[in-house]
Amino acid sequence: MYSSVTIAHFMRISKAVTVPLAPVTILVGENGSGKSSILKGIHWAIRCAFLRDSADRVTLERMDYAPSRDFLHLGHKARLNSEGASPQVQVTFTEGTDNLTIGLKSTRNDAGIKVSIAGSLAHTLAGPGQITAYIPGLAGLSEAESLLATPVLNRRAASGEGGSVLRHVLFHLATAAEGKDSLETHAELLELNRWVGKVFEGVRFWVKFDRLRDVYIDAKFLTKDMVETGKKLDLQWKSLEMAGTGFLQVVQIFAYLLHFKPKLLLIDEPDSHLHPGTQERLIKAIEQAAISFPETQFVITTHSSSLIKSAGGTSQVLWMADGSLRTDKQDQIRKRMGWGALDKDLMLITEDGKLSYMRAILDQWPELARKVLLWPAFGAGSLPAGPALQRIRDELGIPIVVHRDRDFMSDVDKTNFEAKREYDTCSVPLWMPSGSDIEAGFCSPANIEAAFELVSGDGERLLAEALALLNEVEVETDFNTAYQSAIAGLPKTPGSVASIRWRELGGFCANTTKGKTLLEAVRAAAKARYESSADSRRLKGLGTVATAMNPMHSDLKAVIESEIAKAK
Repeated sequence: MYSSVTIAHFMRISKAVTVPLAPVTILVGENGSGKSSILKGIHWAIRCAFLRDSADRVTLERMDYAPSRDFLHLGHKARLNSEGASPQVQVTFTEGTDNLTIGLKSTRNDAGIKVSIAGSLAHTLAGPGQITAYIPGLAGLSEAESLLATPVLNRRAASGEGGSVLRHVLFHLATAAEGKDSLETHAELLELNRWVGKVFEGVRFWVKFDRLRDVYIDAKFLTKDMVETGKKLDLQWKSLEMAGTGFLQVVQIFAYLLHFKPKLLLIDEPDSHLHPGTQERLIKAIEQAAISFPETQFVITTHSSSLIKSAGGTSQVLWMADGSLRTDKQDQIRKRMGWGALDKDLMLITEDGKLSYMRAILDQWPELARKVLLWPAFGAGSLPAGPALQRIRDELGIPIVVHRDRDFMSDVDKTNFEAKREYDTCSVPLWMPSGSDIEAGFCSPANIEAAFELVSGDGERLLAEALALLNEVEVETDFNTAYQSAIAGLPKTPGSVASIRWRELGGFCANTTKGKTLLEAVRAAAKARYESSADSRRLKGLGTVATAMNPMHSDLKAVIESEIAKAK
């Protein structure tokens, strides 16, 4: 998995821009900011490197992808030439301590590109598999596709001309699944159904090409709203070219993923022809694919606030402006994209400024999550009081639920806090997680076992190893500070003393440790246990442990569902 890619002197990119790569990397910014230049630079460099001849040259005719036929002007505000001192397009891929650098400049006669290759990952250019697949968007399908030789198919797919080869890709998916090289009858694409179905529920696909009888590849699709009970299947489905542009682009994304399994799947503005609700489902499906296909990383450009708002912890959001990567924090970028309540049924106001953990919790219930607008308050002290929330609720006509971390408070303390903030008299539900904070839920033995693929009981042991890494005095100090701050200004009760509450919760243990602290300790314990071991594959859990791998916080779901039902 690449950790970063650096691009210099290409189109809108002047100085070297290093883009850190996550399982899903989303680039946002205005038109002309350099987002698409990143995707095009990556793909062009890889294709030129792959297609270079024995003299390290590639002509325009040989290029299966070029952002422009006027390729000599793809440098940033300067024509590419063959002089050694002149700027050249340079793309560097980094994977841990290894790297691959591809340099592109003109050949001496300006008839093509001279390619230079350096770095410890240079051998990967000759290895199996496809490094990049590029999806610039579809304007529709060609009317028909005759069967192409595999090298021609790959060449056209690499060019970004997905509309001329999508049926071919579906045909190859079907023949691979069926173990045949010819399809006399329509074969259903079950795996494609499953992935596209995460975006368009209930969709189905079939493809047919009999090498002895057919001239063109026949591809069919059926959506849930096309189904007519009692009617034969062949009277319900439609030819694939009759589908809408946004629908076809979603099909292309997952068809390319399943067929090519590239290291980098580059997707330019997949939201362009999709409804905001569909955009939300698409990014969730891509994030799920990033987990199911860990060898593929996704790099996406978008203008969609709906897509950004729905992106979870698997994604990172980066801001491009004037050909450079801005240093703003991800949370700031997401907020700048804007929040809207138009398609939402409930507003969940959370004390957290960082929303990834709450999103991971809500992602357990996808249909419900899409109805919830998350609104950060940036600290428990900034949570609005009941009367203010009542006004917002009345003005927007939307129910509101408030989340505040428990910070070791008892149920009596919680009741007192609700009274102080007037949530009780204003009928605003206050949800507190059972642990110290929402991060504590990810530290349950069951979630740890699911994330690191451990046997039953080993989650408890890894949790104990995590606690052993912590300083008991520091944990107790943090406990005292958090609890005393939480109950400040509340009525005094016999049990509202930090030392008493510490003992009630079991002394030094997971119950008295902040979830934020414990989660990092779990990751550290996993590294200590598995790094450089035969079980190092389990370290993929370092990322997935911050997702809800095991059901958690079901009481939050109940509160949300109840409030939505009341409003209706």
